[in-house]
Formats: sequence, C-alpha cells, structure tokens
Amino acid sequence: MNLEEIEKLMKLLENSTLSYLEIEENGIKIKLDKNSGVREVSKPNVDETTNSLPKEVVNAPVGKEITAPLVGTFHQAPYKDAKPFVEVGQKVKKGQKLCIVEAMKVMNEITSPYDGTILEIKVKENDVVEFGKTLFIIGD
Repeated sequence: MNLEEIEKLMKLLENSTLSYLEIEENGIKIKLDKNSGVREVSKPNVDETTNSLPKEVVNAPVGKEITAPLVGTFHQAPYKDAKPFVEVGQKVKKGQKLCIVEAMKVMNEITSPYDGTILEIKVKENDVVEFGKTLFIIGD
C-alpha cells in the first residue's frame, strides 16, 4: 500500500458515515479513526524470503500518529519567538498541549490523547495542514 492509496482511504473515510476503518495489507496495518485524530502505525514483519523490510518502512518510527482534526495553520508555540509546546524526545502526558492549529483566526489547541515520548514532529511552523495530516508520532 502506498501513500497515494492511504490518502484516498483517508478522503473516503472523511466523506463517509463511517467513523473507523482498519485495513491490513502485506503486513502493514492501518487504523483510521475519524473522531479521535489518532492512528496507530506498525512496521510489517520481516520478509522471510529476503530477510529485510520494505525500503520505505526501514526508517519509519514506530508509534502512534497524532493527526490534525481540522484544516488550518500549524503553530508549535503560543506566539512568535516563544518556546515550542513540545520537542522531539520530550515525554508528554495525556491531555498535555502539543500545538495549535489556527483556523479562521480561531486557535484550536491540540492535546495528547495518551502518555508517551515525542518521536517525530512531521510538520513545521506555519505549515497548512489538512484534516488527517500527521502532526506528531508518539511512542512509549
């Protein structure tokens, strides 16, 4: 399953009455939940015949993705030149503020739905994010 196929699934889910979708293909599991903004990511098992992982999966962090619940502008800090809410490697608690997504001049606080460590921040300051766009990957 490639990125284009995953994006199509996300759009189909967004425009449907379904609230949750889970698919497994070639050892890759994808779980999409329209209401929570959280998706689980897992690496596929090693291919026994080649004893290797697919190239695009080798460097992917394993954890849970925090996705944008709405379309808007991503902000890492409460105001310009302020310290970011979180940084890579930082431990976070459930309910802790991770970022702000600004939509129509409304500042929407995005909080962590669980405890963990920030493994990766997938967007940069002032990036425009769409519904379902991965913002953070959080691990245990």
